[in-house]
Amino acid sequence: MWHLLKDMRKKDKGLAFLAVLLIAGQVFLDLKLPDYTKEITVLISSESNTISDYLLSGGKMLACALGSALLAVIVGYLAAKIAADFSHNVRGKVFHKVFDFGAGEISKFSTSSLITRTTNDITQIQMLVAMGLQVMIKAPIMAAWAIVKIVGKSWQLSVLTASAVVLIMVVIGTLMAVLLPKFKTVQKQVDDVNRVTRENLTGLKVVRAFNAEKYQESKFETANNNLTKTQLFTSRTMSFMMPGIQLIMSGLPLAIYWIGAYLINKADMMSKITLFSDMVTFSSYAMQIVMAFMMMVMVFIILPRASVAAKRINEVLDTEATIEDGDK
Repeated sequence: MWHLLKDMRKKDKGLAFLAVLLIAGQVFLDLKLPDYTKEITVLISSESNTISDYLLSGGKMLACALGSALLAVIVGYLAAKIAADFSHNVRGKVFHKVFDFGAGEISKFSTSSLITRTTNDITQIQMLVAMGLQVMIKAPIMAAWAIVKIVGKSWQLSVLTASAVVLIMVVIGTLMAVLLPKFKTVQKQVDDVNRVTRENLTGLKVVRAFNAEKYQESKFETANNNLTKTQLFTSRTMSFMMPGIQLIMSGLPLAIYWIGAYLINKADMMSKITLFSDMVTFSSYAMQIVMAFMMMVMVFIILPRASVAAKRINEVLDTEATIEDGDK
């Protein structure tokens, strides 16, 4: 994958750097919202405040939310442009490389496989680049920033949040260990479907002449059923991911409020308001941390297939043609 990404044009690298800066600004605005939530909670506990105080804090929250949404739109546009340009360049390199191949290299890969590598495989990488710029950069920044915000507030709630993150990573790791071999199989089975389809189309007259329609239909059904079974297995296995993570995300705020209520009940009257505002703020930051790992799940879904696709593309680009054009 890195072998392909390092050949990205300087213009796209500049846009990617700009996207990183905008994502950092977006994360900053997102993590300012809990601070204003705590500020409003403190204002409610005091009787000497006016409506203008609440409106000021609420206006700041609204400005942060609108600013974050605007930056998200800009980052989405930049990511789509970078991914499209990157796939355009890679597709051109693969095409010109295959154009120089002789019969030996083409038979080594097979025509159907070269078609898949030029189309489907590059599309997988394009999706990864588009999502990776938005998610793989934003998620670690958000998680690290939110962890810094909550450090030292409550060790009980910190342990609870860390446990939720560990559970999410265990779920993701287990599913990826099961699915990675299947994702490798999927790309090969797509090659088989392309091969049988192309074989049937190019040899249509011969198939009809020898009355071999049933034979060709049987070959296609076999390739098609194998691909369908593998994709059904991967889809059904991935279906366990979202409910499991959603259960952890729903249970985390409940556990935070349950432990927070216990801590507030044990505290003296002067500390109750502070503990309550800290609990509300901590709950928001904890959800930001979990959401960061949740976003990474989206990339992990397509990462295995994209890594396999990148390896297949590099095999084509790294193959040297045995027959070279002369200088004259």
